[in-house]
Amino acid sequence: MYKQQLLNSIEKEMNICRRLYTKIQPGQMNFRPKEGVRSTLEILQYLCVIVNAMPTYWLKKEGTDFNSFYTPIINASKEIPQEEFLTVMEKQWAGIKELFEQVTEDDLLQKEIAYPWGGTAPLGEGIIATSIKWSAAYKLQLFLYIKLSHDINLGTADAWMLTDL
Repeated sequence: MYKQQLLNSIEKEMNICRRLYTKIQPGQMNFRPKEGVRSTLEILQYLCVIVNAMPTYWLKKEGTDFNSFYTPIINASKEIPQEEFLTVMEKQWAGIKELFEQVTEDDLLQKEIAYPWGGTAPLGEGIIATSIKWSAAYKLQLFLYIKLSHDINLGTADAWMLTDL
């Protein structure tokens, strides 16, 4: 049951991101509120990889260090064109479901993972702390960028549920 709840949470965040993408007006992909922060396109590109990144790293079989694993993923994400966002998000969703097929409920509660920045946690807690929280955080950043970059009628509910799909 816990496994399904985690998947449900991930799916909901991804679905809201997909919906928000459809609200971006033409010409707004390079919007950034100020220099030194990600653009709308860069947020979309990051969203294309952050759900799968940590679970993939933790469940991989070979002993690759984190930077050797993560750097190519981030570099490749920077090449994703805006038009492929929905397709790449769908592939990421398929990938997370495939990853979850490799773990049991017991794995989520008992399998100890190590965060690359230090500390350990059970696998399920690690997924909440990374995949779910990161997708929620960057979804909210995307939501705010859309509101800041053009006059669109989005309300708070648009950031937390699927309001018109």
